[in-house]
Amino acid sequence: MATAQSTYLGSLRCENLHLQSGTRIHTDAPTDNQGM
Repeated sequence: MATAQSTYLGSLRCENLHLQSGTRIHTDAPTDNQGM
């Protein structure tokens, strides 16, 4: 059973959703990989 869902939003940004709580976390690529 999955506990989280990850979606690539483009421009090296992802959104991670914790399915049980509905909490969303946004992440960017590290700066050494042209992230923010």
